[in-house]
Amino acid sequence: MSLPLTRRIALPVLLVLAAAFTLTVGTTRADSHKETGIWPIAQNGFGERENSYAWSMGWFNGKLYVGTGRDVLCVENETNQFFVPLEKRYTTNPAVGVRCPADPYDMDLRAQIWQYTPKTDKWRMVFRAPTERNPFEKHKRVSSDIAFRDMHAFAPPGRRTALYAAGVSADEYLPPLLKSHPPQILRSYDGVHWTALHLPRVVVHYPGGSVRPMGFRSFVVWKNHLFVTATPDLTGDGALFEIRRPWSNHPGLVQVSPPNLDIFEVTTFNGNLYLGCGSASSGYSVWVTNELHRPFTPIVTGGAGRGREVTSVVSMHAYRGVLYVGASGWYQGTLPVSEMIAINRNGEWALVVGNPRKVAGGMMEYPISGLEDGFDSQFNAHFWRMAVQSGGMYVGTNSWSYSLRSFHSLTFLSDLLAGDQGFQLWATCDGEDFFRVTRDAFGHSEFNFGARTLQPDGPEGQDLYIGSANHSQGTMVVDDREPACSSMVNAPRRLAAPKAMIADTVPKGTLLSWKPERSAVRYEVLAAPEVAVTVYLQGPPTGPNGYPFEGATPTVTEPETPGSQPFTISLPGTFEPVGTTASPYFLSRRHGHYVYEVVARSASGEASQPSNVQIGPAPEPPATFAALKDTLSTTTAGGRGAHTARAGGRSHGLSLLQAARSAWQRGERSAALRYVRRLQAGGSGRDAEVAALATRLERRILYAGVAGGP
Repeated sequence: MSLPLTRRIALPVLLVLAAAFTLTVGTTRADSHKETGIWPIAQNGFGERENSYAWSMGWFNGKLYVGTGRDVLCVENETNQFFVPLEKRYTTNPAVGVRCPADPYDMDLRAQIWQYTPKTDKWRMVFRAPTERNPFEKHKRVSSDIAFRDMHAFAPPGRRTALYAAGVSADEYLPPLLKSHPPQILRSYDGVHWTALHLPRVVVHYPGGSVRPMGFRSFVVWKNHLFVTATPDLTGDGALFEIRRPWSNHPGLVQVSPPNLDIFEVTTFNGNLYLGCGSASSGYSVWVTNELHRPFTPIVTGGAGRGREVTSVVSMHAYRGVLYVGASGWYQGTLPVSEMIAINRNGEWALVVGNPRKVAGGMMEYPISGLEDGFDSQFNAHFWRMAVQSGGMYVGTNSWSYSLRSFHSLTFLSDLLAGDQGFQLWATCDGEDFFRVTRDAFGHSEFNFGARTLQPDGPEGQDLYIGSANHSQGTMVVDDREPACSSMVNAPRRLAAPKAMIADTVPKGTLLSWKPERSAVRYEVLAAPEVAVTVYLQGPPTGPNGYPFEGATPTVTEPETPGSQPFTISLPGTFEPVGTTASPYFLSRRHGHYVYEVVARSASGEASQPSNVQIGPAPEPPATFAALKDTLSTTTAGGRGAHTARAGGRSHGLSLLQAARSAWQRGERSAALRYVRRLQAGGSGRDAEVAALATRLERRILYAGVAGGP
């Protein structure tokens, strides 16, 4: 089996190895730097199916770098086999199209780093991990790095910029290597020649115990210091370490996170350092500090009110002055869920995407986007990565829909799944209204189940590079040159999509309303029905830490399979026109669960891209004066997801609300709207619920003749 890179290899040897394995390939795109569109620039694992993940990306000296993960599903199964040797966890055919060798030590797991030059549209392999002796089968070799899980460019004050790559080893299931060949961090000053840093031997102190690391996961630069998470297991949780003197060949490595935190993600926001953590027993949490030597303070705990149902943070990204946090969990060990919250500068949070829940104090929390778990898709196991590009924020998912399609007894689902094969990509232009960019990996194979990496094209470029996870065919890299907040999928149009579409449950049905587009003469309302299907699923195995692996998905089973459970899931159908209107609103009288979007049309018949997505019946209660009064009385507290009264803001807000209600009762609609619109100014964190509900109340007042009074 070929697994992780030599730890103490000399620099000249590394240079020779990098040069020896350099390989150049071209893409199929002509004059690509002048085009717009969405297309793959690398497929089939750069020619090797074993490159199943584009697990990291970095932009360095005008070129894109991609670090691969090799045979990830086979490695996960072999790791499970190591911990439960009496069970048959390692198989040669673990999923459709996936082949693992009969002897797991025959896997070629030499992780690679690829370099892409946009001007020439060429790929070049600039590093392939060397091998060392396998301690369990000494006549075979193992790779020093089976994956590169993150990349980051860093320039220490007064020193050259270098690109760093976080290595993952096979040491978890080859424990003799933990002492002799611990995981590595690579450094390059030119993107071609790589040096393995001689790191000190460290122990990770975290809730799982005190364990030597087998890999590194996430880099972050904060206050001119470079940090990395060290992980004792393939799941990717662990502790945060500072890399001291990273320009040296013998840097220091010092743990800076407390041992009570199990860290999955790390980022910076508003000058502070944030840790996204997990707990299989109590749910995910987010912690913050503004000084390295000060304690970390909890911002969110207890899974934001859902406890162990949502176990860990998966992604974090700042956008428009707010920190967005994607979190995931495994309900009853089988059906995954994903949600998103937003944390403002004061440390107070609001639910953006996810199911309503009751939080401390008895208040209900509703999603300000109007979308429930997984962007209203039960297939989205993770909000895996986030990125900001061209004024919009993208969210890439891990979708397990391909598991249903490939199961022989569920072939009748083929038509229903036609639009949901592969990862999903969503975008927002304001942090609240989300548009679907793709629900099927841009049509490039259902087996591209995850958007594992999202890499913006520098501060002035418009490209967004998307690296997939694909166990069957190898990773794919997509170049998306469509700015999120203008055209989304196709070339830019003169006619903009309808904005801020809202669904509100009213006595006669679901009221859909949106901001009018000045060039539109009419609007076409589209609806996709949700079809309920019962399937039997078996949850993925968990490691000793209680978590499944990062890309794990449920296994579809026959009803009689031991350990399987029946689950009723909603499958989205095809969007079809359900009505047209010249007004910026539409009353849908359809019964049942539907997903809605709206398209604007010009006098010439030109169609815009679809609006943001909404669901009906809406997850929130109807927008009324009474509902807004209840929300104004409480706000999200900074500490633990509780809600507490804010005297000043409450008093002013309640005064505005009372004025609006009085004006409405007097029949002065314009005055009522003016007061309600003043309540929409908050917009993020603790005020997001107020702003969202005030916007919905404004629409209720505007269209009271159809919706009924507020």
